[in-house]
Amino acid sequence: YNELNQCFMNLYNNSKDALLANDIENKIIKISSYKKDDLLIIKVQDNARGIPDDIISKVFEPYFTTKHQNQGTGLGLNMTYRLIVEGMKGSIHVENKEFMYENENYIGALFVIELPLF
Repeated sequence: YNELNQCFMNLYNNSKDALLANDIENKIIKISSYKKDDLLIIKVQDNARGIPDDIISKVFEPYFTTKHQNQGTGLGLNMTYRLIVEGMKGSIHVENKEFMYENENYIGALFVIELPLF
């Protein structure tokens, strides 16, 4: 429970930072979940315009950060990845995705977590 909560806090804090850094006026962080077969699917999406294509594949690497040196260590998403994949035997991936909210189109990072239901 505590480890999954830490993962949510890491994803939330990264979204919050991206929303602020990109000066997004109408800030959105959507969280949804559902059961699919023997998996719990959790989706976390923001409208911070997404992760640049040249770095999206690196976001789970240790010490990788786009933040200023005193604002981040680059360990949050790596820790999230390790907790989910190694600790919970699940998976996590990220992609940039468009979505509609209150009749407006947005784009942002979508993190999808899949956890086995035992």
